[in-house]
Amino acid sequence: MTTMTDTALQITFVEPLPGFADEDEYTLTAIDSRGVLFSLRSMRDPNLRFVLTPAAAFFDDYRPDITSVLAGVLGSEDVELMLVLTITSGLADATANLRAPIAMSAQTGRAVQVVLDDESLPMRQLLPRH
Repeated sequence: MTTMTDTALQITFVEPLPGFADEDEYTLTAIDSRGVLFSLRSMRDPNLRFVLTPAAAFFDDYRPDITSVLAGVLGSEDVELMLVLTITSGLADATANLRAPIAMSAQTGRAVQVVLDDESLPMRQLLPRH
């Protein structure tokens, strides 16, 4: 996903995000040229937008063992884990949801949010300073 900094990618969720049953089509666009922040915007309701980051951008050791299971669901072995960010005033206080990453394939344009059954993973983890 970090190579998707110049164009928008259409994303179809194989299951809607929790709480957004009517939303399954989004566009993913880079917010910054380095591919650290992405905008995931609903195609039906452009006011619905999430900010995502590739998990590896901030959490090098974050590697839940789920990609082999998701390859069939997403139709590709090339699966990238993206984290949903909550940003209050800026990146200094932003948090990432490590418990429920979004797995997506740039090849197929398919995605799914995975809720991990691991209570050691926080839903609001402060981003480490770089």
